[in-house]
Amino acid sequence: MTLSEILSQSRHFPTLLRDLIRSPAFRNSALLVLPYASLLVGLDIATRYGELTGALLPRDFMLSQDRSLGEYLEYGLMTAMAIMLLRMWRRDGSPLYLVNAILFVVLTLDNALEIHEAFGFWIAPILPQNLPISAHHLGEPLMFAGIGVLWLAGLGLALRAARIDSVLNSLIIVGCIGATAMFGVVEDAVVSYGTHSDLMIVTEAFIEDAGEFAMIILAFLFTVAIYDAARRRWLAEDGVGSAARETRAAGMPLMGSPRAV
Repeated sequence: MTLSEILSQSRHFPTLLRDLIRSPAFRNSALLVLPYASLLVGLDIATRYGELTGALLPRDFMLSQDRSLGEYLEYGLMTAMAIMLLRMWRRDGSPLYLVNAILFVVLTLDNALEIHEAFGFWIAPILPQNLPISAHHLGEPLMFAGIGVLWLAGLGLALRAARIDSVLNSLIIVGCIGATAMFGVVEDAVVSYGTHSDLMIVTEAFIEDAGEFAMIILAFLFTVAIYDAARRRWLAEDGVGSAARETRAAGMPLMGSPRAV
């Protein structure tokens, strides 16, 4: 698709967004995920408050802690999104779904294996050391910037063979990913820059972690709704195809039937 074609069809975007939010799949997945996610956010707040007051709680309650309850939920949500997007790519053939699925796989592996942290320390020696932000904290967003460039390049190439429905659906996913990056990269740089009081550090870190957590959940809810709509369309198409085959079979003359005498 060309940019002009996308712009001409963008008037349907608000309607699509509204329909997805109102869909049973979006509502049911929200009812499944949000209570547990809210509990994790509450535990995170309690743990951060405990660190300020000396009433320490297990750090596994914090969203930012590696191998924490919140991080395991993120693993599950991003893996599920990758599987649904791969399924839509296999069925509809839109490469946009494949590009986004690969991104979620990469992000899941990065979270699980702490790749961006290791990359930050690996590249730190060749970065300027006289900046107000530590060199390894500068290296981490550089890695995400590289991933982002590759992802956007993949999306641009995939547009050539994309259908309008996959383009509009991908715009929603891209928006959620962009918002996640704003919290996960930009806010992380703000937290790492300069000096902050203990309260400021806790507040800024919570905004970063909770914002990133919320955007991943929102991306999951939209992906579930998009996948459910696609699945219903597939069932309808399969039903029409099956009915057409049965009609053709019923209309065919019986081969080798005896002639009437």
